[in-house]
Amino acid sequence: MSPSRAYILFSAALGLMFMVTTATYVPFLTSIGLTLSQVSMVNGWFWVAIILFEVPTGMWADARSRAWSLRIGFLIFALGNAIYFLAENVWWALAAEVVNGLAFTFLSGIQQAWIVDALKLHNRENEKGQTFANAAIVKGLLAAPAAIFGSWIGSTFGLRWPWIASAFFALVGLFVVTRYMNGDGEVLAHEKVSEKEALKRSVNALRNSSALRWAVAVGMVSGLVVAFNHYWPKYFEQFVATSQLGLIWSPLYLALFIAGMIIRKAKIASGAEAKAVMIALVVAGVGLALIGQVPGLGLVLVMGVVHEVGRGAFRPLLDSYTNHHVTSEYRSTFGSLQSLMEEIGAAIVLFSLAFYMSGREDTPANIADVWLASGGLLVILAIVLYFLRPKERP
Repeated sequence: MSPSRAYILFSAALGLMFMVTTATYVPFLTSIGLTLSQVSMVNGWFWVAIILFEVPTGMWADARSRAWSLRIGFLIFALGNAIYFLAENVWWALAAEVVNGLAFTFLSGIQQAWIVDALKLHNRENEKGQTFANAAIVKGLLAAPAAIFGSWIGSTFGLRWPWIASAFFALVGLFVVTRYMNGDGEVLAHEKVSEKEALKRSVNALRNSSALRWAVAVGMVSGLVVAFNHYWPKYFEQFVATSQLGLIWSPLYLALFIAGMIIRKAKIASGAEAKAVMIALVVAGVGLALIGQVPGLGLVLVMGVVHEVGRGAFRPLLDSYTNHHVTSEYRSTFGSLQSLMEEIGAAIVLFSLAFYMSGREDTPANIADVWLASGGLLVILAIVLYFLRPKERP
């Protein structure tokens, strides 16, 4: 199987693992007694776990094996989702989030490094932007049925059962990595360096490259979008029943398919994605700011789609841009270092949300205020970064 197809299968399994609990995540947590403030708090610890383990796992992947790292990530995700299935209170949820945060670090930055170097080995490196776009398209197509399936499981068998489905898809991901993601995406033997050297080269690259510093800053700013992740089910419950949240998520996440198609059609040269990255971030911010400000379910969904189109385009564009400016021997380590900075940004946002919502009612009006502030700040910072972007050198 070609590296591109293997990566798309990997992305599909990863997407299904996350998306099957998308509509039931917050309802489940509130059903075991958590407030929205506590939802933000426990998810903040998910990001804390990532911050602690992100860079070491990237270093191990470069010095040892990226495929091994991806297998371990899926195994730990299966464990974390099983803990969530058993969860009864905030402490169980906190434990599950920390385990899943650790699992995430074995995947983030490493999956992109694997596909870029696998393509490079087959002299198809110029296809990385298209491969990232195709993966986004597939995830977008699978999002709707996954969310609907998860909602059906939750409404039929109970809100904790989608976690079993998520654990199953984690095992599917494990099979894909074991069967199809072979040594093609590893650092070549003559290019391998130690964990310490990979970290040293990553830090030096960040210090010496304005493009990479800009990419890291952009990633940190993108953390503002997490305000939508946890509050949308509670907000949409004013329009539909919990069992129908999967149907609401369908048009929202189909926007990922639209974003992937736009990127694939645009055929942006590798290394020249900076302008497109910033446009995507502004679009995401505008949509986020306006979701809670428009009347009626129809317009709310339109703004939600706008937000998700921006988010869907942002990630593959930034991944392609970043990987254009790093080399193989420390690609996973730098990807993890970049993810670490992004996750610090997300953790700051989540703990800020937890602080803001503490003592406030979980009402649509308060959620709308959070979205307006987060989206507006995202637009402002994206515009500032647009004018600070480095000169593009495809």
